[in-house]
Amino acid sequence: MNYPGLLNHLLRICAVLCIYLCVGQQAARAQQAPATSLTLRIDDLSNDERDALNQQLMQRGDARIAFACVPAGIVVLQATDASRSMDSLRLRALPGLLTSVAPGRIHEEPVSINEAELICENARNNR
Repeated sequence: MNYPGLLNHLLRICAVLCIYLCVGQQAARAQQAPATSLTLRIDDLSNDERDALNQQLMQRGDARIAFACVPAGIVVLQATDASRSMDSLRLRALPGLLTSVAPGRIHEEPVSINEAELICENARNNR
C-alpha cells in the first residue's frame, strides 16, 4: 500500500472540508435576518418622552431605539434578539411607552429606518 499517497489524499480532503466549513459559516452569518424593527409615529413627541422610553427599553433589555426624530415624532424600535417576531416586539415595547404617552398619540408606520430618516430630514427642513 502507498501510505504517503494515501496521507496526501487524506490531507487534501481535510483541507477541502475545512474550506467548505469556513465558507459555509460566513454565508450563514451573512444570511441571518436583521433584527425586527417597529416604526412608530408619536404625535407631539417630546425629548423627555423619547428619553423615558429609551430608559425603559434599556432597563428591560429586549428592545432598543434604533432611530428617533423628535421633530417628526418618529421612533424606530428594534429587537435586541433578531429571532423576535414583530408581535413580540410590540408586546414588549409598547407597555413601557404607554406609561408616558397616551395611546391615541401612537401610530404604527409601515416604513423602514431609511424612510424614517427621510421623514425626519423633511420635518427638520420644514421647521
